[in-house]
Amino acid sequence: MAKLQPRCSLQDTVNNGEFFLADEATILHQIKEAFEPELERLKSAKAVEGTEEERYSNGTLDNPSPSQILYGTNFDEINRTLVGILALRWIKNEDYDHFTRGQPSESRLTKDSFAWLCGLFDDGLKCLDDLFALILSMVINDLGKDPNLEEDLYHRTHQYQQNHDALLLEAAKADMIPSLNYLAPDKREEVMLGLELGSELNAGQLAQAESVPIILEGLLHMRGHEHAFDLKFMEQILDVAGAAGHLDSTGAKTLIEPVFQAFKTVHEVSLEIIAGNANLREGYDKILTKRGNMLSGKGFRRLSVSDHKERALLRLLAMGRTTDQPQAELFCEAFDALDNVSKDQLIRGLNIDGKVNETAVLPYYMPAIISTTLQNTKDSDEDSKQRALTSLMRYLARVLGTPDADGVESEDRQYNTEVPGIVIERNMSKAQDVINSPEFKDDPNILNSLDIPAGQVLQRRRTSQSW
Repeated sequence: MAKLQPRCSLQDTVNNGEFFLADEATILHQIKEAFEPELERLKSAKAVEGTEEERYSNGTLDNPSPSQILYGTNFDEINRTLVGILALRWIKNEDYDHFTRGQPSESRLTKDSFAWLCGLFDDGLKCLDDLFALILSMVINDLGKDPNLEEDLYHRTHQYQQNHDALLLEAAKADMIPSLNYLAPDKREEVMLGLELGSELNAGQLAQAESVPIILEGLLHMRGHEHAFDLKFMEQILDVAGAAGHLDSTGAKTLIEPVFQAFKTVHEVSLEIIAGNANLREGYDKILTKRGNMLSGKGFRRLSVSDHKERALLRLLAMGRTTDQPQAELFCEAFDALDNVSKDQLIRGLNIDGKVNETAVLPYYMPAIISTTLQNTKDSDEDSKQRALTSLMRYLARVLGTPDADGVESEDRQYNTEVPGIVIERNMSKAQDVINSPEFKDDPNILNSLDIPAGQVLQRRRTSQSW
């Protein structure tokens, strides 16, 4: 007998055209009912950025956070996920004021940019099944951050995944994500295509130049599946809209104008690569060039992607989410203060694409680590800020200069013939405790003794059409 496809009240709400009309509390409770196993997993996941004090202050009696409404307390990833879903309602209801609540006035998302977002979602959500699939994609997006899912997957498949996006994909393949059963076969296929793309290419990592050019190779597999790409990109937009939801759940605090412009460029570049109108390096460098143009418009000197030193600095500025001249000058001073060995190693590491016969390192969570460093030294003098940033850059140089994954000996990568490129991911979050310590403020060079994080080869689908 055929297995009955499960159904939930949220699907009825969506199909009745009421998802954008019902009050938020009703929608949140329907999400809890529909995705209870997934939300239970998200309780165990913790965001990298922010202090315990900031998390505790999220929500008030008059305006509780989403997880306070559902569980009476704050859970990082539940708040981030649900704020992202609520941001979908703010976009579709054209509620600009709610969407931009909490954003700094000097960098607030402009009304023209918000209108572009509204158009993106109007065009991308072609039917009600798309809407439900997008909501579901948002709910499951960060399940890979649950350490219990990692353990459960290992017991089921004997596979280990460091990258939480790759972990989510493998868990979905192993039928460990029950909510996927809500989807009809065609929508499930589109969501799975999005998970496959996301396991290689994270739009946020690309927008911040955290990833490397070869990662864009996954876009080539979206040719003929452009609508699946549209759904995935909308999910990534909502993900960044909710990224500060564990600290402030009142609006899409993180999707400010400079962040939007970076994601808009990612969208343009992705479509160009999918259509075959740009190669991977050209697409990646367009993102860096847009960052440089924005900063030169603010008074910072113009940088060129054709110069290896300047291109490396552009990547650092992008990973640092730099949007103004003073921070750009600080990064430049920190970079120039490096010893020659570290500087050369950093420049070399930041210019490796991961193409044929290359091993590139992807410093996972590096933007969050830079953000923490800047936050912890914001009240320090300029010299102290520079020394802290220089120490972090020196640590990054060591990380990038250690390209081999654990258990992969360098002599195995001697190139007598062409060998597909390799990307090694190293999780930088282990630096968080050191940077948050009082000792770091007094002596940022304590990072010199921190071990290099373990590396893991990023599993990728390969194509010969990349370059």
